[in-house]
Amino acid sequence: MVFGVAHCHCRSVLHRDIKLDNILLDNEGDVKICDFGVAKQVKKGEILTEQCGTPAYIAPEILRSNGYDGFGVDIWSAGVVLYTM
Repeated sequence: MVFGVAHCHCRSVLHRDIKLDNILLDNEGDVKICDFGVAKQVKKGEILTEQCGTPAYIAPEILRSNGYDGFGVDIWSAGVVLYTM
């Protein structure tokens, strides 16, 4: 899952809704990230203000409404997924 998030981030794509429901395994046991419905392509250093994601996985900086770095909130959500697993 971490490599999948890194792959997206290297292409400046934020998933913005990483959660257990969006992590799949294929028939060979490989992890796949799905549901890019709220994904966004951003420029490095761009500050986002939209509140999106699933409440249980959402990073605190999104809730503060001061703007946030999307790459960091994806990492936060991935950490919540890994902790839950």
